[in-house]
Amino acid sequence: MAMLCTEDIVAKKGSTRQPGSIATVERTVQDSDTHLPGPFLQEEDPIGKKGFSYVVWRKFSTDGVPPQGTVLIRWVRTDRVELIREDELEILHRQLYVGDVVMRGPGSTESGVVMNVNSRCSLLPMGTATVKSNGKALMSLSTFDDSTDLVRVSKQPPHLLDVPVSELQYEESPAEDDMIVYKGWLGKVLSMSCHLSLRLTDNSVVEVDEEVVELLSQAFELPRIGDVVKTKKANLRTGVWKFGKYNANVPPVGTVVSSRPVSIEVGWVSERLVGSIEHHEPPNVLERDEFESEHFKVYDRSRKPAASMDLPTVSNSEIEITMGLRVRFRDLAGAAVKYDGASTVGKIERIPRQDTLGYDMNVFEVSSVSATVSIQWQDLSITTEPSIALIPDTAIDDEHAAWPGEAAHTLASSKVDGLSRADRVGIIQSVKAAERMALIRWCPDASVAYTQPDTITEDGDVAEMIEAVVATATGETAEVSLYDLDAAAELNVRRGDVVLLDSGDVYRDLSRGPSDVCWLGEVVDTQLDGLLLIRLGVSDEVRDVALQREHVHVVIRSDGTDVLDDGGEDDADEEDSDWDMETDSEGDDAEEVTDEEEVVYQDENGDPMDIDEAENEDWESDEGGVDVDTDIPEGDLPPAVPVNGTSHETSTSNGVHSVTAHDIQPDGSARPTEPPPYLILSTPIPASHHFATQPSSSNPATTKRIGKEHRIISSSDALPQGVYVRSWDSRLDLFRVLFIGPLGTPYASAPFIIDFYLPTDYPHAPPQAHFHSWPGESGLGGTGGVNPNLYETGKICLSLLGTWESGAKTEGWNSSKSTLLQVVVSILGLVLVPEPYFNEAGYEPLAGQEGSKRPSALYNERTFLRANGFVIGAVAALRDRNSAALLSGMHDLQEELRWLYLKHAGPGLLDVVIERVEGILERSRAGSAEVDGSAVMSKGATIPLSRIATRLRSLTEA
Repeated sequence: MAMLCTEDIVAKKGSTRQPGSIATVERTVQDSDTHLPGPFLQEEDPIGKKGFSYVVWRKFSTDGVPPQGTVLIRWVRTDRVELIREDELEILHRQLYVGDVVMRGPGSTESGVVMNVNSRCSLLPMGTATVKSNGKALMSLSTFDDSTDLVRVSKQPPHLLDVPVSELQYEESPAEDDMIVYKGWLGKVLSMSCHLSLRLTDNSVVEVDEEVVELLSQAFELPRIGDVVKTKKANLRTGVWKFGKYNANVPPVGTVVSSRPVSIEVGWVSERLVGSIEHHEPPNVLERDEFESEHFKVYDRSRKPAASMDLPTVSNSEIEITMGLRVRFRDLAGAAVKYDGASTVGKIERIPRQDTLGYDMNVFEVSSVSATVSIQWQDLSITTEPSIALIPDTAIDDEHAAWPGEAAHTLASSKVDGLSRADRVGIIQSVKAAERMALIRWCPDASVAYTQPDTITEDGDVAEMIEAVVATATGETAEVSLYDLDAAAELNVRRGDVVLLDSGDVYRDLSRGPSDVCWLGEVVDTQLDGLLLIRLGVSDEVRDVALQREHVHVVIRSDGTDVLDDGGEDDADEEDSDWDMETDSEGDDAEEVTDEEEVVYQDENGDPMDIDEAENEDWESDEGGVDVDTDIPEGDLPPAVPVNGTSHETSTSNGVHSVTAHDIQPDGSARPTEPPPYLILSTPIPASHHFATQPSSSNPATTKRIGKEHRIISSSDALPQGVYVRSWDSRLDLFRVLFIGPLGTPYASAPFIIDFYLPTDYPHAPPQAHFHSWPGESGLGGTGGVNPNLYETGKICLSLLGTWESGAKTEGWNSSKSTLLQVVVSILGLVLVPEPYFNEAGYEPLAGQEGSKRPSALYNERTFLRANGFVIGAVAALRDRNSAALLSGMHDLQEELRWLYLKHAGPGLLDVVIERVEGILERSRAGSAEVDGSAVMSKGATIPLSRIATRLRSLTEA
């Protein structure tokens, strides 16, 4: 059975496929974006759940994740929601759009881009309904509930079958979600206020506001042409009569024969970039005289230039077709000739306007849809397949994925004028997805430069592209590893993206007059020479023009993601979507108690204490009876030692964590010279500590709790093996922790350093943390993040830190129970894991599924490269013997790192890493085993991995 996806149109197996038996898929286990907790809270009626146990249902009703083999569907006519097994359903239609990235099935190695969509549909013609109160008929496209006591269906003509969507247009224009142009601005229609003309049973017509009518059908919330509605007689008396006059004996029930917009609410996206005629943003609500003026145009994406109708690489955009949509034929007369009843397709019973008082009632409702799509695959082949035979590519966010026609640059770069300039830029010609290799044609005149080369700024920002010129690909071609390339989003567009032209010269060449909209277009092809084929779909004459990427700015993505009018992406906060950024009294906004302020005594859980109780040295906490004094005596904590101290005491650490196998000491015994897991240093706070400038607390309760945290961490066997904690006698609220990646993970033997800060309102607020992400050397270690929970900006997503909203409440910070040690153990066991791919928000339910094996393996592959880049960076900095060469976060841990990787008395992790890398290379090159991203890697991964091995060997000789 084909895997079901969100928004699929399905029906129960063996059903008649009538409207009442058709449903839309709303939630699947694969689509993590739909996993909203408490699904029953979002529905007015109970969710159907036949055949599920109490335990299964309880879990779904809590986390909103459909159990394996099930989906949540919504029945089209009744709006009822039901959890149902996939094997009870058959798929009727899967909507795909130009620009979508798809695969042939779960576990596929290759994906492709949708180039063309050709849809066909069945149409329900206008029928009639009988008003029960007087027995007279009304024209109707409505489907009525059995409980409706006002009307009943009296005649339903046969459906028209297999109608190409290219022959159809929307029932009315403009409509909601339409793109519109007004006085040099691009916008989207958010909503419309309309007046409806109702034809009553006495053949009179009255216009009323849409807000005073009520639908009698099980259809959309807003009435449309062909719907039967009811209102109050008072509304008829005050309405505008187009034909006839008010008659109290006529029931207030009628058919909508016309919908006249009176105002349109618009969300403005961007002003045109050249030749502006209206610099200030238009009003958000356009009145009728404004949207009926010559300055107002609706973007019809189905318009095509005649010369490109038969070109296979050019988009065949059409109206977005959905179940229940109301449509008309573009050429009704021609359609009536074509659909004359001579074939099984059916016959159009054309409704003459003279029979309907001049109103055009030749409106149809879409009752079913099917589609075939043309796909350009990564190997450059093109196929045409049914949309239901394809599924969305789940690995689309892979930093090292690429498709033909995309621009990419090498990761190898040079520093020029304070910028990091990519050595080469080119256009992807084809991709061998299984091997992770690409054929690229270089662009000799191209240039891509980034700010902040080889570093992350103090405020946590990553390097930013500031210059990009792609030009055209006229150079030689080369086969390159995908891990040596970056097809940066800033360089690329997708078919279906809406763009603005920013070149005055180009604009003048294309313009046919001052009112011609030739500054707005849609990407219909990404050519292999680097040029973009742009369709000027709003221009007086529709044309396809080939332009350099530098002359276009994306404003609306084909996946629906809008872009700000300055050309920057409107996803600046996307990375923080899982973060609780409200600080209030936390973090930087925390207020420190001054000496002049009245001191309020609290215990470590925040409960009030009187002064006698607070000064009682025998006070115990509620968490285990450990004495914690208000002032921490020096003897209660290990003595502070110099950063290069040689009097390190031997400390045995057996570990308390499920992942304890490290290369440090395989037999678990302590080495005589091993640095202690926990130390308080007497040296100054390193400037590189992310929280060095944060205030320390003078609150006795906070000070007391901080002391207890130190006692917990310093207790025997508390810290897992491979974890080293450092603090400072001048700031016991600051910590720096070194984690050595566990065996059996892509992080094995790699160093990770995190700074912690216990804020002034601790423990009511959780610890704050910052991850020191290190840039890899040019050409080594790939690019991108090393873990879904560890951001390159330093942010860490973890429920205990209050920065992971997906976690259950029971997993969050608890001021009376949670400790810093728990946070440390959680990072080691929940973040540095064997399959970090499933740490992505909502991906945990995907573990074990066939379709997740390859994405997880590829994630491990690039994570392993990145983690070994950390090893190279740390060891190279140690070899330099220059404190300025130390990477951010290494200060006050350099001796520990030196012992771990370089000293003969230590575990020799550098040699261990080299042996592991060379073993993977040997197995991968043999080609006899399946790529798993850990023991065996793709051809594309072995290329940078070989360079990593060479670089690691060079560090042993330094």
